[in-house]
Amino acid sequence: MLRHGQKIFEFEIIRPLGQGGFASIYEAKDILLNRRVAIKELSPEKEGDEKNLKRFVQEARATALEHPNVVTIYGLRMYEKRFYMIMEYLIGGTLRELLDKQGKLPVEESIRLTIGICEGLARFHAKGIIHRDIKAENILLTQDGRPKVADLGIAHVPEAAGGLLKTQAGFQPGTLLYSSPEQLRGEKLDARSDVYQVGELLYYMLKGEHYINLKLLEQLAVTHGGQHQVRSQMKLFELLEKSVCDEMPIGLKTLWLEVGALAFVVESALAKEKEDRFNNTLELAAALRAFSVNTTPTGSTKSGKQQSLEDSRAYNKRGLAHASMRNYEQAIIDYNKAIELDPNYVDPYHNRSVVYLMMDNYGQALIDCNKAITLAPDFMPAYINRGITYTGLRHYDLAASDYTTVLELTPDNFYAYYNRGNTNLWTGKYQEAIEDYSQTILLEPNFVAAYVNRGVANTQLNNFELAIADYSCAVALNPSYTLAYYNRAFVHRKFGDSEEAIHDYTKVIELNSEHPFVYNNRADAYMAVGDSERFEDDYGRAFVSAPLSIDPRKLNVARSMLMPATPLDFLTRK
Repeated sequence: MLRHGQKIFEFEIIRPLGQGGFASIYEAKDILLNRRVAIKELSPEKEGDEKNLKRFVQEARATALEHPNVVTIYGLRMYEKRFYMIMEYLIGGTLRELLDKQGKLPVEESIRLTIGICEGLARFHAKGIIHRDIKAENILLTQDGRPKVADLGIAHVPEAAGGLLKTQAGFQPGTLLYSSPEQLRGEKLDARSDVYQVGELLYYMLKGEHYINLKLLEQLAVTHGGQHQVRSQMKLFELLEKSVCDEMPIGLKTLWLEVGALAFVVESALAKEKEDRFNNTLELAAALRAFSVNTTPTGSTKSGKQQSLEDSRAYNKRGLAHASMRNYEQAIIDYNKAIELDPNYVDPYHNRSVVYLMMDNYGQALIDCNKAITLAPDFMPAYINRGITYTGLRHYDLAASDYTTVLELTPDNFYAYYNRGNTNLWTGKYQEAIEDYSQTILLEPNFVAAYVNRGVANTQLNNFELAIADYSCAVALNPSYTLAYYNRAFVHRKFGDSEEAIHDYTKVIELNSEHPFVYNNRADAYMAVGDSERFEDDYGRAFVSAPLSIDPRKLNVARSMLMPATPLDFLTRK
């Protein structure tokens, strides 16, 4: 163990950065060059094994290439038969520390980080090196947030790239939780194994949690094994193997709601069969760039109908990217081009209807939904969105009919139950609405908007305690959901609990200071508790902010929920 203030070579040890079973890492000062470095020391108990020494040297050799997204190695030193790897010191810490601090990251930041990781890994792949241990702990960050791939301790390194050890196919001593399916199956690994692990990282960044609930699996394993530790461990391995090799993440369903078509990229990277993934990290990076960079389909040596179909797909894909970034006008242009090249391609009609609905253009959305249904009579998403369109046009019976059609096609479609619940809510069928929202929540327990709107229906039926319970569930699931606070405050005032109402209205203002009605309502609550000073202040803000064209005490209803734009070639096409 190196100590604070200890001098070794031209370096002075400052502090330990991390310690594992194989090696320890320290921050140090380069006395000659007056800069900070990181020093990785092979653990003393590992030095007597020639295999461990070769592994340490191999890691240094594999990492010793120049790339802005790979940790820089300054040198490999030996002192008193001890090996030390001298590396650049990165002040930004690890991606793990960033995730622990912030939880899920913004979409743009997640895409930027993932693209950088992909490009760093591509530099290794070009030399035949497979990392095999990509996780947040092994991604370091520069001061300006650029990611750098580190720790190739268990990488497969061919002899031509400095490899000193023969690598066996199959599972390696990386963390089970982060393994690719082929690692656990004992198959030969290639760049697509790293693609899978990058997909895990991207999922983690977007959701704020790993796609496998390890604590839940541990509880199940203990329940199965009881006090028998070996049996519990074997059961845990069995559950992990099933989660990695067979089960797609259940969170992908909600990820589609949160990030739209970007979830398709995550889903592709996490495909259980490597043939269904991106071929390499550069392909994954290119797919991610489509969400932030304008790309136009380019011509090729192909001609005629085949090329038109391929270009149609490319424009549809670019339309998805623009729509996900809320660049709706450009998305429509791309979908128009896709349809022009292939008039029988269902996906761009449906995807264009999504954009029109986001723009509240119900007339154009209805045309596109009708066309999609004509081309594919069982295309369930088009019925969902046509139902939303009919609701927007106040054709409630037609909307309900479309949602019922969807439930005949797919009885567990929570979008259909939720949106039919909205239709029932608008038409005053509150009990029917409650039944639909309850079915939505049964199928999708984290559907926040369903709790809010069920709360509205319960409020209309004077089921105030049930309403408060629903709004509180919504707040627990999403502490930033203004509609839940606003509506809960309404019910608190019904109960005469003005203090609680003031608390909720204040929370609404913290989240959305431009809310058109909240100051007016909080003013009423302040008046009820006799706080005339705050009443006048809020009433003045309400009067100045905007004239009220509707009753400011009206409940807020969560919007209808669109079926997400479909990924490229959602439908099987000949």
